[in-house]
Amino acid sequence: MLNFRSFLIMLFMLFHALPAHALRPVSQNELKRADPGDILRIQPLPGGAPDNIRAYQVFYRSIGTRGQPILVSAALFYADGNEPRRRPVVAWAHPTTGVTRNCSPTRRTDVYNKIPGIERMLRQGFIVVATDYAGYATIDPHPYLVGASHARTVLDSVRAVRQLRNARATKKFAVWGHSQGGHAALFTGELQPVYAPELELVGVAAAAPATRLVDLFRADAGTVWGNALTAMALYAWSHIYDVPASTVVSRAALPAYRRLATDCLDSLAGALKILRDERSLEGRFFKRDPTEIPEWRQIMVENTPGKRAINAPVLIAQGRKDNIVPYSINRRFFSDTCSLGTPVQFMTMANTGHMYAAETSARQTVNWIKDRFAGRRLNRFC
Repeated sequence: MLNFRSFLIMLFMLFHALPAHALRPVSQNELKRADPGDILRIQPLPGGAPDNIRAYQVFYRSIGTRGQPILVSAALFYADGNEPRRRPVVAWAHPTTGVTRNCSPTRRTDVYNKIPGIERMLRQGFIVVATDYAGYATIDPHPYLVGASHARTVLDSVRAVRQLRNARATKKFAVWGHSQGGHAALFTGELQPVYAPELELVGVAAAAPATRLVDLFRADAGTVWGNALTAMALYAWSHIYDVPASTVVSRAALPAYRRLATDCLDSLAGALKILRDERSLEGRFFKRDPTEIPEWRQIMVENTPGKRAINAPVLIAQGRKDNIVPYSINRRFFSDTCSLGTPVQFMTMANTGHMYAAETSARQTVNWIKDRFAGRRLNRFC
């Protein structure tokens, strides 16, 4: 028998021409009454998808960095059709787009084309759900590289998919992410047994994931993209952990830092603005190295994946020409993960840089995920 929430969701799916502005705001009372993963609003995805694909933007309940109920948005895709079989779920975790609300992927009209391998995944009969992470559906700051937060929003997105009757989602899911999303995917694998034990995780794929954060911040120091991503991290962490950015950022650099930290890395125009704003730092970014300050270093350590084994197979895809997440860092992370007992495989891409790590590895990664859903054993790992 349908409950009231399921009935509302079905109505939204039937009236798929409903314009985005028709959605009424979600109240705090609704959030408090809902369980993690409950869908509170649903609408057609801005920008849509090919004609044979169902595409929705869902707003669901998750848990914030202070344990409070929060609203999170996600894009949801599955192939149209009346086949009776149920569909496994792939949770896509996106790379860095920025830390302000305007940088939310589902606010753009090209979400479908931004997910590597999506056509191949949908042809395989998978459902693809792509969370925006916390902070993008509300005015709260996005908790950039806060591992537990990202993991909860990924896991609750899978729970949300399972509420949609027409999607026919199984409890089996895989998570795949790139860069920031690779970091999110690894934390999802670590937290799933405790946070969402009713789900069955079959695999974790991470393309050029952000790992060993202390080493990563040191390696990126002084580079254009290193400065940009560090600014975003400091901006987010200063709000979430109540540590003032002024403890590390020089007074002269503060205006440029704030501009850089709130830029969006989601388009060519956004990337060009980041380059302009980074140049305005003029080498005056830090007055102290954040990796040497106990408060900031502790945040990096706390949000570094790899503290516990993952109970599902892991695939790390890493380019040799990556100048943002160096190959050597993730090769060491691979060794660390092996020592924990996680069944992990390492894919090296000889001529690939950071931005194309997921795209270059997409074909092999989707096949790897397909094998995990089929229950095939890994031939070799570690």
